[in-house]
Amino acid sequence: MSSKINAIQSLRAGAAILVLVSHALLYPLVEQSLAFGRLGWLGVILFFVVSGFIMVAVTGEGRFEARSFLRRRLLRVVPLYWAFTLLAALLALLLPHVFKTTVFDGQQLLLSLAFIPFYNPASHGLHPLYKLGWTLNYEMFFYVSFALLAVLTARRRVMVLTLAYSALSLAGLLLHPESPIPAFYTSFMPLAFVAGAWLGLAHIEGRLQRLATWPVLLLATIGLAGLIEGFWLDRGVVEDASAFLGFLAFACAAVALFVGLEHRLPRVRLLEQLGDASYSIYLVHIFAVGAVAGVLLRLVDDGNGLVVGGAVALAIAGGLVLGWMLYTLVEKPLMSRLRRFA
Repeated sequence: MSSKINAIQSLRAGAAILVLVSHALLYPLVEQSLAFGRLGWLGVILFFVVSGFIMVAVTGEGRFEARSFLRRRLLRVVPLYWAFTLLAALLALLLPHVFKTTVFDGQQLLLSLAFIPFYNPASHGLHPLYKLGWTLNYEMFFYVSFALLAVLTARRRVMVLTLAYSALSLAGLLLHPESPIPAFYTSFMPLAFVAGAWLGLAHIEGRLQRLATWPVLLLATIGLAGLIEGFWLDRGVVEDASAFLGFLAFACAAVALFVGLEHRLPRVRLLEQLGDASYSIYLVHIFAVGAVAGVLLRLVDDGNGLVVGGAVALAIAGGLVLGWMLYTLVEKPLMSRLRRFA
């Protein structure tokens, strides 16, 4: 793995922290906040752009072996996700009162483990049993799509992906499918992977190295404008198409700047380490948030702003600590053991 990819570990940390902060802010609230919800959505979009970038960067300009690629991605994603899905199912079966929108259902469990989208009546959305897994359904879709194009060169691979995902999004825009699987995969979310893939292509072709002053200023302006648009536009829903474009612009600008300015940016070891642990943080943080919101805030005055603020800070710290512990004690040793199967 190249140093350029290591340089965007900080962005992976930032994406995980955005999702964590979003949930930590939302859980104590009786009424949901659009801005707080969009913090998490921004984190997911940033995750997807980074993922698209990394997949192109690590596979290089030529062809790659699809089977080994998919095997590595499955070994990376599946064990921890299955563990948390099974844990959520067990807790929902034994302690259903501790959950807001998680209900045990055998069919939903099997569909979740298979990364197949379905309508979840408990959450009123296309969410798996362990709700956070909706992003992993998109990740697996991208990995399979990417692997199917392994016989092409990088540029042709990215072009075909762009055409395919754009066609899917256009079909969703025109047809508004109601069936869960078409509705899920014809959304605009997969376009974030494509955007990251183009940045990855620019990286391996040497076009993001040592950015000059004017491209830096342009990217910074685009990123700031996208951020403002994403939070400013309010049509009553978190996942608004215009807000998506704004957040996508910000995420792309951030990746380009972090890669292009690597030689100038100071290395922040803590952020890089949190980036290494970002998958664990993403999967486990909701338990810390739920413990604070579901237990602590019931024992104290949740109408006091200072108390709620302290609870939010505790939930964020708890999510980071739990994620780091999971990464250090479980994910990292497990990946070392599974590497021989990759």
